[in-house]
Amino acid sequence: MKTKILSLMLLLSVFIFSYDYKELLVGDTKGNIYVQDNIYEVRPLASMTKVMTILLTLDKVNAKEISLDDNVTISYTASKVPYGVKMNEGETFTVEELLKATAIRSSNNAAYALAEYVSHGDVYDFVDKMNERARSMGLDSLRYCTPHGLPPGNTGTCMDQGNAYDIYKLAMTAIQYPEYMKIADKSSDYIKDGTIQLKATNNLLGKVEGVDGLKTGYHKAAGSNIVLTAERDGLRMIAVVMGSEKSKNRDTVGADEINSFFSTYKKSKIVDSNKAIATIKISNKDYSLYPSEDVEEIININNFDASKIEYKFNVIKTLPRKIKNGEVLGDYTVVFEGNEYTGKLQYKESDKIGISK
Repeated sequence: MKTKILSLMLLLSVFIFSYDYKELLVGDTKGNIYVQDNIYEVRPLASMTKVMTILLTLDKVNAKEISLDDNVTISYTASKVPYGVKMNEGETFTVEELLKATAIRSSNNAAYALAEYVSHGDVYDFVDKMNERARSMGLDSLRYCTPHGLPPGNTGTCMDQGNAYDIYKLAMTAIQYPEYMKIADKSSDYIKDGTIQLKATNNLLGKVEGVDGLKTGYHKAAGSNIVLTAERDGLRMIAVVMGSEKSKNRDTVGADEINSFFSTYKKSKIVDSNKAIATIKISNKDYSLYPSEDVEEIININNFDASKIEYKFNVIKTLPRKIKNGEVLGDYTVVFEGNEYTGKLQYKESDKIGISK
């Protein structure tokens, strides 16, 4: 009996310990939050800081002020930044290679070298730009002190910090950068003509369906952080986990939340342009009217009730004696869970949409 109780206690303690975090947020790409726990507490970011470093670099690339193919010479200062791919003073890497090292391997010296290159050697100015960008986006909890997220003991400056909510909002911007997403989804890659392998610090890549980003972070004061994004069947979600004691615990939380989200929610048409929503009568003949376009929304699979979708119609007062395929005869409003969608009502010949007469 004692053995059974001890085993149960050990199992319970392992479960509780493996699900530790200080902040947790799960949301979609439209700003809807589905899970939140203590999401406004300001905490150390650690290497999640690098998301902003990558965005500012890609902004320069997109503005054609620099190129992904530009060669960057590693400075003495960058070569001495700890933790990451070995980069010697005087060695050259392309901007793209430094982005890969920063995003995939979370290499601190690569992030520092990018900041130097983008700011023409003035890293303090680069950090100022990081903060300016955060303010312009309304991410007021984010305070950047470095381009990489190392703690004050390594840098002699302040602590990069922010909350889960603002990191979530930043991730919503980051996923709009195809160059970033192309790099962030790699569990492994090579730079320097294949001589240096980069193994991702994001352990869920290739292990949890749909995961394709975005950034990890760790140091002692921060604990283990991660901002994840995953896509399944056209639906994308974002999860932020901050302050786990160990990376495996952080990964357990992230994986569970991703799988839970996709088992509960899916993208579905609440308005289907191929399904009639109204009927009019002309010369004693009924004509079906269809919405002009599809409307997709995220629905809860377990409690979705189509009968709760409300339609309001406004048909034109003077109807023609004859109507043609595609003719607009009014408009409609659809109300779903407090949101309104409007569109045109149009006639469609049934054979044009694959329906037998």
